Amino acid sequence: MNRAAPSEILSSSEKTDLERALALRSEQLLLARGKLEELYEFSRELGKMADLGELVRFVLELTLKLFPGSKPALLLLDPSCERLLRPAECSPGRVDRLGPILESLESRGLEGELVEQIGRYNVEDFLDPREDSRLFALLKLIADPAPPWSAIPLLVGGRCTGILFVESTNSSGHSCEDLRLLEALCEQAAGHLRNLVVHGAESENLRPQVAEHAGYGEIIGRSKRMQEIYELIELVSGSDVTVLISGENGTGKEMVANAIHKHSHRRKGPFVVANCSAYSPTLLESEIFGHEKGAFTGASHQKKGRIERAHGGTLFLDEIGEIAPCVQLFLLRFLQDHCFERVGGEKVIAANVRVLAATNRDLNVEVLEGRFRDDLFYRLNVISIHMPSLRERKEDIPLLAHHFLAKHNSKEHKNIQNFSSGAMQALLDHDWPGNVRQLENAVSHAVVLSRGDLINSRHLPRFLWQPCPETTPASLYEGERGLILKTLRKSHWNKHDAARRLKISRSTLYSKIRRYGLDKGSDTGSQGGVDWVGIRTDPPRSGE
Repeated sequence: MNRAAPSEILSSSEKTDLERALALRSEQLLLARGKLEELYEFSRELGKMADLGELVRFVLELTLKLFPGSKPALLLLDPSCERLLRPAECSPGRVDRLGPILESLESRGLEGELVEQIGRYNVEDFLDPREDSRLFALLKLIADPAPPWSAIPLLVGGRCTGILFVESTNSSGHSCEDLRLLEALCEQAAGHLRNLVVHGAESENLRPQVAEHAGYGEIIGRSKRMQEIYELIELVSGSDVTVLISGENGTGKEMVANAIHKHSHRRKGPFVVANCSAYSPTLLESEIFGHEKGAFTGASHQKKGRIERAHGGTLFLDEIGEIAPCVQLFLLRFLQDHCFERVGGEKVIAANVRVLAATNRDLNVEVLEGRFRDDLFYRLNVISIHMPSLRERKEDIPLLAHHFLAKHNSKEHKNIQNFSSGAMQALLDHDWPGNVRQLENAVSHAVVLSRGDLINSRHLPRFLWQPCPETTPASLYEGERGLILKTLRKSHWNKHDAARRLKISRSTLYSKIRRYGLDKGSDTGSQGGVDWVGIRTDPPRSGE
């Protein structure tokens, strides 16, 4: 016996209704899929934003996209949750009507009460407003009476830290689906918005400290490493011993030498600089010791060297590691008895000069490999001062950045007040291979390009805000070691925090640190000549 197909049992009207229901369900599924894709895209874009003004503008523009012609405003509480942020503090842009709302609140004396109500209300009060809700009564006072409006909370840890306030320009108001999507977007953005508000306030609080903690002379820095250097400068300034200043290029070695000179009893005498890498061996000997007329081709007159010109003061030999062996011998003799002869001369000249030297090389290695005399090294290295790289004292970056901002404001005749939270975060995240000198150049670049009173990420050099692709590690060993080292640096070598970030136990982390030979004391930000987060190129030992 043949059975009828289901479609044959239904009447034509029932078929039509079923087809319509299926079409409607298909349309709803497509709509839901589109909403999920929008949420995913929003989340992806949200993670890229490190600037409060940029994120506020993004949320408002997305609100306008969902509700064309509406009037959105973000009412954000300050870090202490005691007042609402002003437009200048979050740079909302042209799409926001925050200014008129705040003016209305101020004129009625209601801002404090609204802030208190926002802090006390939870999500149910927003989604199901009651007639006796004081919060909505306050919002009704600042909303236009005719058009419908909605208020969506920004909840962080169960606490309301702001409101997305949206007025509609049409009488039908906002659809439930679009409101639910907007609520989901606000749920994702709330925590990030709050973090940027807090970070911006911390950066602002650091700015007035620049003048109060200017460091030592022209040297800027409040970190522990810099405090140790200031103490060393103070101690060696009262003596005439030679000092060897080491450190990477751009760390401020010459500024340390200048500070030692200015705080010594020789401060009224000259401070003479000789860059040992700028001359050939013959010319360097002439530059340091001088020459007699006719000493060599082109020596048309007698010339005093840097030592004679520094008499009664300080001679600073920069890049001493570049000095040629023949000149090393003459310099050693001068350091022993403070006497020298000009090139081509026979007269012995005495000079009352203090010698300070600087190098970006490891002179211990240069001595071991025979490129630098060990006896000269011991003469120079009576007192050693090592300048830390900027990546070793990142807590000083906000101070340095604001110092350079004030300096280049004056040069460019501008009045830029601050860095955005995104711009400051970009400065803090970079490793600065060029150190303080490179940081100053980046701030100078931003000052020239900025037209307002705030430096944003886009004003900084491209390398700070355009991510470079990371090199793929060559092996699992290199990848794991690199990830652990990178996480330790981000955690400032706080192993409890690093284990939490890596989602492993502390005992496992300690085991891996020992296995991979990781050491905070020897970590300078890069190892083994490899750029990928400082991984080493040698393979693991047997059993690792």
